[in-house]
Amino acid sequence: MAPVIINLEKRKIKKIIILLFIFIILNKNDAFSNENGKILSFVAGCYGCHTNNTEKPFGGGYKIKTKFGVFISPNISKDSLNGIGTWNKEDFIKAVKKGISPNNRPYYPAFPYNWYVNMSENDILDIYEYIYSLPAISNKTTNHDLKFPYNIRELLWFWKFIDKIVSNKKDIDNSKQYKRGEYLVNSVAHCGACHSPRTFLSIIKDYNNLSGQKESSKILNDAIPNISNDINNGIGLWSNSDLIFFLQTGIKPNGDFAEENMSLIIENGTKYLSLNDLKEITKYILKNNN
Repeated sequence: MAPVIINLEKRKIKKIIILLFIFIILNKNDAFSNENGKILSFVAGCYGCHTNNTEKPFGGGYKIKTKFGVFISPNISKDSLNGIGTWNKEDFIKAVKKGISPNNRPYYPAFPYNWYVNMSENDILDIYEYIYSLPAISNKTTNHDLKFPYNIRELLWFWKFIDKIVSNKKDIDNSKQYKRGEYLVNSVAHCGACHSPRTFLSIIKDYNNLSGQKESSKILNDAIPNISNDINNGIGLWSNSDLIFFLQTGIKPNGDFAEENMSLIIENGTKYLSLNDLKEITKYILKNNN
């Protein structure tokens, strides 16, 4: 009788172990299936700006050429040595919303934290969880190659002070329910980071202005078009379906294709948005309710 009882107990223990294993696997899959974090990491430009090699996602090394020099994106994978593997959630939120590193060094505004400041912490943490669900990338990136005096990082504290005075940037009142399109355009996708006019110090006076940027350098040929609803200079004559199709494919109403930088933003960003989110973006930009 004793051997039967022992075998019965063993079967119970084995069954418990199997159920526990299944529970762990299911939970693990849930953690690795953070669809919101994945989509936002693409739309917010985390993948596009921090991926130079598609085989090393978020491994950094992407070059951004500007009149100030060349910015080289850092590794933001969970690698502890070269990435952000030692960061906790508070560090990540601080960097995204305030543009300040865990060791209290300011980030250059090439990192659009002035738009991310109005992202919800839940969305930011979803991005954090998604990045941490991926393999660590041991890629070590080089420093920015900037002209003097822009290569003096401490001057950014002065830039932040001037930016706060000059710009009319206002934090979103979290108690107010903002429309989805406004949130995506002015915060997550940070459209104004490229499409808003800037001063010579790269300070934006109006964060809701999408009238484009003039060429900062003939060598760079970096003029950026007006995407406001102005019918003469912007895209006010585009229909809702025109803009949705463009953000999905990069094809304009006249059959032309998006320029190189915008095509990458679509390929690595807006094409991942749901049709409903694209509709909300369209309503906000074109200022209609169709």
